[in-house]
Amino acid sequence: MFNRFKKKSKRYIAFDVNEYLIRAIVMNTSDIKQATIYEYPLNSGIFEGDILVDEMALYDILKKLVQEWAVKRYDVRFFVPDSSVMMKSFEHPSDVSTEKLKSYVEMELGRTIHLPFNQPLIDVYDYLPNDGEATLFAAPSEEINKLAGLLDDLSLHPTIADVRPLSSIRFFEKTIGLAKGKSYLISEWALDGVSISIYMDGKVEFLRHQSIDISKEKWNFILDNNQQQFTYNGNIEEYRGQLLDQIAELDRILNFYRFSLYKGERAVDEIIVFGCSPEMDYIVSEMRSSFNTPIQNINDGKVQVFHANFSSKDIPLIGLIYREEQ
Repeated sequence: MFNRFKKKSKRYIAFDVNEYLIRAIVMNTSDIKQATIYEYPLNSGIFEGDILVDEMALYDILKKLVQEWAVKRYDVRFFVPDSSVMMKSFEHPSDVSTEKLKSYVEMELGRTIHLPFNQPLIDVYDYLPNDGEATLFAAPSEEINKLAGLLDDLSLHPTIADVRPLSSIRFFEKTIGLAKGKSYLISEWALDGVSISIYMDGKVEFLRHQSIDISKEKWNFILDNNQQQFTYNGNIEEYRGQLLDQIAELDRILNFYRFSLYKGERAVDEIIVFGCSPEMDYIVSEMRSSFNTPIQNINDGKVQVFHANFSSKDIPLIGLIYREEQ
């Protein structure tokens, strides 16, 4: 999304870091079949949700991983913190071309376009050129620059910071395909939250990240075939109760889309479900029993039709690899 950093290279890392672990795909060539996947668990106290609170601890871990992965001076693509992103439609004069929309937004910030934070990083998508309307994606710069600064200090080159749901949509467009004229609610389920978008014909109509309030200490992880496997050591029914709360919220979003945005004239046509949650089977089962809307579960097997070495949890990073540099 935010192309703030200019250096480009054919060798790069698609990088995902959160409260629980670092996941990375290292590209030494342009052939994704030759990519290498890495995961590394993180201890408590480095992140609080999306907020990096112990920069030195993360720096020390990344310094070690840069050596182990042999990726010094590689470019890095990474994600904007999920909870920080906001989406806003805006109108613009008809003589402002698609290429000049970002400059127009920067000029209008604080005048006709208002955001709830200072010094935002922004990007603009113009789905229908010359229609006088476009969509702004924005995030506060502090956390993004914090991670970018650490990468710079490690002789890495941050080149692209993207919005996670947009990266996932890019994967679905290029693999399973998203039909024209159909609207999709896309939900990615992680250990501690769910990212939700509604997408139709090249346009993101809704974007939200919802947190699941659960202690990190209640998750155990073991290394299995170079992948981190998480198990819940608390009351599983308590955790599943929170998952049911999130499913109920999805129902409210479906109704909001149908009745508030479209006055009952259209509804979401299909729900796409994927993610790294160990409870994915439970989530999909409960969603199918709760909704009449068709549900497509993008499990590991469906991803491996296109990329044999990857799994469902890698979808956002694969979409980040698909991203063209601008």
